[in-house]
Amino acid sequence: MRHLFHAVFLFFLSLSVLTAQNQAPVISNLTASTEWIDNMLILTLQYDVFDAENEDLNISMQISDDAGKTYAVSNFLLPTGSIGYPVSPGTNHFIATDITALAAMPVTYTVRLVADDLHDPDLQAIVDEVDSTRMRNRLEFVQGIRHRVTGATHLNEVRDSIRGHFSALGLPVQDHSFQYGGATGFNIVGTSAGVSAGAEVVIVDAHYDTVTNSPGADDNGSGTIGMMEVAQVLSRYPMNKTLRFIGFDMEEDGVKGSTAYIQNGIAPGEEIAGVFNFEMIGYYTEQPNSQELPAGFDLLFPDATAEIAANSYRGDFLTNVGNANSAELAAMFDTAAQQYVPGLKVITLVVPGTGQIAPDLLRSDHAPFWLTGRKALMLVDGADFRNDCYHKPQDTLGKLNFTFMSNIAKATAAAAAKLAGIIHGDWATTDFSFLVSTQQPGEYRCAVRYEEGRIAISAPECPVKEAWLDLFDAKGALLMSHPLELTAPAQFVNTPPLQAGMYFARLRWQGGASTQKMIVAH
Repeated sequence: MRHLFHAVFLFFLSLSVLTAQNQAPVISNLTASTEWIDNMLILTLQYDVFDAENEDLNISMQISDDAGKTYAVSNFLLPTGSIGYPVSPGTNHFIATDITALAAMPVTYTVRLVADDLHDPDLQAIVDEVDSTRMRNRLEFVQGIRHRVTGATHLNEVRDSIRGHFSALGLPVQDHSFQYGGATGFNIVGTSAGVSAGAEVVIVDAHYDTVTNSPGADDNGSGTIGMMEVAQVLSRYPMNKTLRFIGFDMEEDGVKGSTAYIQNGIAPGEEIAGVFNFEMIGYYTEQPNSQELPAGFDLLFPDATAEIAANSYRGDFLTNVGNANSAELAAMFDTAAQQYVPGLKVITLVVPGTGQIAPDLLRSDHAPFWLTGRKALMLVDGADFRNDCYHKPQDTLGKLNFTFMSNIAKATAAAAAKLAGIIHGDWATTDFSFLVSTQQPGEYRCAVRYEEGRIAISAPECPVKEAWLDLFDAKGALLMSHPLELTAPAQFVNTPPLQAGMYFARLRWQGGASTQKMIVAH
């Protein structure tokens, strides 16, 4: 009996391990083509999708007319084929939809497919991808004076590195420019557009500029590379809401970059669901009396003061600062930190109103969000009340703690992923235009059309004579496969009885070359 119990226990343990290790589906070989059929411009997609557990998937599609920054073109679409739920994993899936309304706009579009297996992601494994060594290597480059006058060259180098980082992650990149003091500032914006609630935006940000005389390793190189690391970890995963990463400029001039972003960087109809603002996240010390408190702190935050005092005023914690409107967001961050990074000590402050009662807590890029009624957090290591090198030439990388810094990035990645609604899935994109030819290049140009009960192939345009004709229904199921010897000017292949609807005919040749065409049975 004991052996039987042991065997049953191991069986269920193995099942639990397999469940915990459920792998996300993978989309590959996505292609798009357009063709006029019966006075309709039809977009046809073909794709393969793999799922390790071979489970049915939910497939969704969106179209963008701004290079992937938003996917707002899709509301009128009525696609058919291998879309929605359930779609079985496999190859040669097809989707077709009428995009005639887009024909009047000669731009290049981006189409995106998302495969979701409807499982919860393993968020612990995702946040554990944060890499402290990678963060250190990146900060070695970022540190250095980054001021528009005294460090303009390195400021531009860091701007370029943020742009390049976002681009390498596949994020559409935008320079949001503004003017101040006779100079042009640049907020660098990378956007991962949401799947089902794209108008709701979650922001992770940090300012990348410095004061005139400091290399700014902590202020705010630490926040900059923290933001870049969260982008690296989360940008691979689909989110229901839009996830946006921003490097703000000219914070040291009085939060000019974030103020400009509030004024004209938020698109009409967008709603800011929450902001995670990194403001110095690298300085950590367990030395007693290393954490000072601003005047009046004990009156506003007696519980936090007592906690800090009981720990002998050690600077070994992250301060999570929200205002009254952001209290729920602050509590969410606390919960995420406790669950996914239990070694990170967090002290949370909720400032009354818009925070104006505590000016020391309005000194970073979260402040313009607070002052306009938007939810935002400042995540800070204590700033000048802990780090004696604040705004000095001594603010260098060697004084920072990268375990502390990476733990903050992990907690933020977890909170941002939860707020944005991370999906256990995969996505793929490809571009198309209504001018795209449906013919394959070179020797494989063949005309294919459907007549009542049969498919006609125009053979003179097919120099390669031996081929196969495959017919699929709208879900990608193979209905027939017929060998061809294309020696006559035209050849006809009878089809099985077809109900009214969309089908896909594919000609293929030895070696893998193929061409496909959507056909409509009436």
